[in-house]
Amino acid sequence: MLGVEIDKWVTEIQDKWTQIPLFEIDPQKLRHLAIICDGNRRAARERGLPDFLGHQAGVETILGIAQAGRYWGINTLTFWVWSTENWERDKRQINFVMRLARERLSADKFKEELAENEVRFKYFGRSDRLPAMLRAKISVLENFTESFNRYHLNLAMDYGGLDEIGRAMIKMGGKNQRGEFDFARLRNDPRLLLDFLDTAGQPNPDLVIRTGVREDEVAHTSGFMPLQTAYAGWMFLPDLFPNLTPERLLSSIQQFVGYERRLGR
Repeated sequence: MLGVEIDKWVTEIQDKWTQIPLFEIDPQKLRHLAIICDGNRRAARERGLPDFLGHQAGVETILGIAQAGRYWGINTLTFWVWSTENWERDKRQINFVMRLARERLSADKFKEELAENEVRFKYFGRSDRLPAMLRAKISVLENFTESFNRYHLNLAMDYGGLDEIGRAMIKMGGKNQRGEFDFARLRNDPRLLLDFLDTAGQPNPDLVIRTGVREDEVAHTSGFMPLQTAYAGWMFLPDLFPNLTPERLLSSIQQFVGYERRLGR
């Protein structure tokens, strides 16, 4: 019975994201869209399903948004799906998410879609705590798409902002010890820090959308890319991530690109 219900839900999401509204985004306004994918478990509970099955619906939503992003002309998409704190969750849920990630990242259809659209895949976050088989699949996918640069698709998994900065400092310190980097350079150009972050070589997020924020809730950023999003726009939506629609996402994007920033002027 559960299999029937999740298959029905997956089909609904796939159908929803085949009906993408026509729109062309000005790349000067939005090159990098990042989404904090919150609300998968709550969406499952709403349908009377076990919490962990919400992540399967979330994967389908990610694939739908990735397709819509290319259709609208968004160069870079980042999805934050698992934080450094999420390891405290139920063991059954953790195992399900890790297995789901391994299966979907190694799917031939997914690899073919990346190749067809020249999408480069990047992993953001720690990797040492991931299951070995998942790490291997991620490495294969990154190597397979390394030469593509038309679009960028980033998966933030076992990611935390403080952890990212810590890892960046270790990289920077190593280069300093080898005589390949001088810390003093940061005084005149602090943006050099960005070269050591997970997003190195990519534009910083212009817009961050967090889903699943209750209307009576005080919204928070959970430490997502604290350096890269210093000048980003933030939007907090009540929609649970699997319930997000192309129309709702596009409406938020249009609101963002239609807003004229002063940038201190």
